Amino acid sequence: MEAERRDTGDVWEALRPLCARVMSVPQEAVVPEARLVADLGADSLDVTELEAASEELFGVSLRGTDKSLVSTVGDVAELIVRLRAGAPDVHSTVAR
Repeated sequence: MEAERRDTGDVWEALRPLCARVMSVPQEAVVPEARLVADLGADSLDVTELEAASEELFGVSLRGTDKSLVSTVGDVAELIVRLRAGAPDVHSTVAR
């Protein structure tokens, strides 16, 4: 449990500036509960760029994941942590 919290913190520290850059928003706007589309204005191109950058930065592929289960920046961070940990059923564990 402690390792997962540390991993989430590490992911968050790298994901926050990445989201700010990709979505052209101030880093202060990127908080865990910020919704990618409604709050940060992400469009399909932004999501694709975030997927590619996450793959490069975190070594996991977000492609093929059910995007309807990922709506906030916190959801993205949790998904990355689960993928890095090799979670077998990522699609159903991220939904809120």
